[in-house]
Amino acid sequence: MSLWELSAGELLERTASGDPTPGGGSVAAISGALGLGLVCMALEVSARRVGAAPEVGMLLERTRNLLDQLKRHPDADVTAFQGYMAALALPKTDADQKARRREAVRRAAHTATTAPLAAARDLLSGLELSLLAAQLAHRSIVSDVGAGAHLLSAALQATLLNVDINLGSLPSEEREAAQAERLELAGRALILVGHVMQAVLSRLSA
Repeated sequence: MSLWELSAGELLERTASGDPTPGGGSVAAISGALGLGLVCMALEVSARRVGAAPEVGMLLERTRNLLDQLKRHPDADVTAFQGYMAALALPKTDADQKARRREAVRRAAHTATTAPLAAARDLLSGLELSLLAAQLAHRSIVSDVGAGAHLLSAALQATLLNVDINLGSLPSEEREAAQAERLELAGRALILVGHVMQAVLSRLSA
């Protein structure tokens, strides 16, 4: 069952329960998708206003396409976590079983690391679109672009914690590459959200 099929109340109750899913990665991905949803809403409202620039509609289409991508990440996070736990549960009685389990854990750790990195890339793309939206959305609703950008940024940083927790299970070369990308994504997100908020606050004070 997809997390998107739960009501908001059910999602909250499951998050607050003793069940490990949905966990930090999937909840972060949902939060990021909601953040980009706010950016979409601001663009939808702006596009309907008389005299709206054609660039608004073009940006809205790009943002909605990205929203479709973001919606895939919460369930992907749950699948990656379940795969990792299944690998850990494999028997390890003899040498053959231990070798198979070790390889299964390595593969599962790879997936559990690449999945949040992919989510973080899409969340960063959401911040890039938010910066454009902060410049194009109508002033009366640009604050929602700022709110969306904050959610996207926080979701990205939270998502990267799922990279951190799995780094130790990766081979050294793969670990170094994942860590380097993780640091780059985190740094770029901090810069971008700062630019978005600068643009939003400048519009609001004009």
